[in-house]
Amino acid sequence: MKKILGIALVALMSVSIAQAEETAKEVGNIGVGYQGMFLGNLLNGVAVRGTPAPIGWQVELTQGMVDVENGLEADLFVLKGKGYYALVERANSKFYVGASLGFWMAEIDQGGGSSDVDGFSLAPLMGVEWNFAELPELGFNFEVSYELNELEADTPGGDTDVGIYGVNVATGIIYYF
Repeated sequence: MKKILGIALVALMSVSIAQAEETAKEVGNIGVGYQGMFLGNLLNGVAVRGTPAPIGWQVELTQGMVDVENGLEADLFVLKGKGYYALVERANSKFYVGASLGFWMAEIDQGGGSSDVDGFSLAPLMGVEWNFAELPELGFNFEVSYELNELEADTPGGDTDVGIYGVNVATGIIYYF
């Protein structure tokens, strides 16, 4: 009886291990999750990411409120599309380069007046995405980009063109289906 139980237990463990290995390989290439952008404050967003190797893409919508000196506040919305190419692919990580194209909308309040700002951004970027072997469906990413932003502000005194250029950092967590 003990021998039969032992054989059954070994067979059950073997089937479970094989099933776990098969399930781990079934992680999809499309995911949804969080993407945050550091712009003074952390701006929170939602992202949809696809990672067919070695080319990938991401669409993200970021919303936040930025407080600047002198009582200036801005409600900000950013819609971005990103494309990237993996230069290095390892079992649990990727190093990639790419570019993003974004559309910005903001409402800025200062004192009693407000103005609307909209424009676009273009940015070359590089980043990494990694996961843990035990959680292959959960991807963590970190990106650094150089943002080229061309914005137009509708102010009470007339339209003003604004150029904002600089380094941007973003981080995210994506669940792949």
